[in-house]
Amino acid sequence: MGPLTVASMLVFLVCAATTNADTSEIFQRTCERSTMHVQCPAGKTIRLRSAMYGRKEVNNECPNSGPDTTTCEAEDSGNIVAQMCNHENSCDIPASNSVFGDPCVTTVKYLDLVYWCR
Repeated sequence: MGPLTVASMLVFLVCAATTNADTSEIFQRTCERSTMHVQCPAGKTIRLRSAMYGRKEVNNECPNSGPDTTTCEAEDSGNIVAQMCNHENSCDIPASNSVFGDPCVTTVKYLDLVYWCR
């Protein structure tokens, strides 16, 4: 191998940065009483950005038959999901009151998750 030039070093650094800089956030939503399956490609692991179990908006994905509560969130959602999934290649998260508690009784809740695969 010949001597490294400034140009060849720049090409190496740009390629390395492009290959390793996976910043695509992934968003998933699962309705209460369903299980969310999270899967990263082979060789990558889940890195949690945020998790919320509750209800923050009126939406048609998880229809609500009770009062339109849009201000409820289980306090420890992020920590619970992080313990289950962080640094794993895949995990299954039940969107249920038995896992997160019931932050708003009589309201249909959902689990929102934002994560990276790195």
